[in-house]
Amino acid sequence: MTTVHTPRPDGARWSTITSDDVDDHAHNLSRWEQDYNQFSAGAFSGRITQLWLPHTQLFLESTSQVLHQSCAAWRDALWFGIPVSDTAGGRQARLATRHIPSNGLALQRGGAQFELFTPADFDIIGIVIQERLLARYLQDVEHLDSHDMLKRQGILVVDPLAKADVCRALLRMLHATRGAHARRSYHRLEERILSCLAPLIVPAEPEAHRASPRQARRHHVIERARELVLALPAEDISIPQLCRALHVSRRTLQYCFQDVVGMPPLRYLRIVKLNQVRRMLRHSDGCHDPVTQAAMSWGFHHLGQFAADYRQIFGELPSETAGRHVND
Repeated sequence: MTTVHTPRPDGARWSTITSDDVDDHAHNLSRWEQDYNQFSAGAFSGRITQLWLPHTQLFLESTSQVLHQSCAAWRDALWFGIPVSDTAGGRQARLATRHIPSNGLALQRGGAQFELFTPADFDIIGIVIQERLLARYLQDVEHLDSHDMLKRQGILVVDPLAKADVCRALLRMLHATRGAHARRSYHRLEERILSCLAPLIVPAEPEAHRASPRQARRHHVIERARELVLALPAEDISIPQLCRALHVSRRTLQYCFQDVVGMPPLRYLRIVKLNQVRRMLRHSDGCHDPVTQAAMSWGFHHLGQFAADYRQIFGELPSETAGRHVND
């Protein structure tokens, strides 16, 4: 794995970082605050290729498993997320409850947390641009009032051919800039990134299928359920307990989870807890019997079933996770 350091304000840096651990991967994107949970079975692999310029971050992120990502880009900036292509079976990423269509891109303000659900074998181009730089470019080059554009968030629908052209151009730029560059070229590179992005964001309008009130309510139910489980880690919370705590019927609870995350509530919450166990095992130095301690801490009292479920998701036994990190 390549280690990346935050660049100087006047510097640039190019790097490729690979990881076989979902938590390590989440922290490999410089200056982001991220927390990833894995929701599909198998070993994880991830790669980030990123270019840092004085006021811009350009990266390509590749992940092998289904993930629920809680993310926040650096402050005073805007993040544009452009899925490179649809995955097998037509599965699409979601920004909270909204699918990102094949002709869409995601837009979020820096410093504000958002949630991204990504399918297996997923590639996304990310561009994070300082707000002042983008505002100046829109005013000076595009002759547009940047005030409204800088306040937009969500999903933008764009021309699919233009999106494909922009993806190709950004990927060429990302890979062509490997190595050292003279400081005088940084400004030119940032302008090239802005000019690549402009055809997508200037004519784009917020997408029509904005989250409906029903979708927002269902997403809120899931968030409250997750918060409840994280607040009471050792309890084996049941469906009736969830219904009482969240003030919803069993049917509504099932519909919420099936619609937003595509699985029953208890399975989703069990995987959330398995991810928390994995984090404990990765920091279990000096603990006696760390597997039992971590399992019991998160309400897994049947150790045989716990180990089988853990292996199904992460591709290894919990003892292997603990042993590997003790020896690191």
